[in-house]
Amino acid sequence: MADYKVKKKIEIDRPSEAEQDLRDASDKIQAGAKTVANKVRDPDRDLDTEYTKEKMKEKFD
Repeated sequence: MADYKVKKKIEIDRPSEAEQDLRDASDKIQAGAKTVANKVRDPDRDLDTEYTKEKMKEKFD
């Protein structure tokens, strides 16, 4: 049998599609949690508007 050696692990600087999807899901969960917290503090707030605002904050942070 031939001996196989791993010479070097190749690292890629850009995230894989799965990693990017995980980050996107995390951002959405965080934005949703902040939206619900704001709704509890002020029941008159619109959830859709708050979610969009928080999602944009998460994207740029």
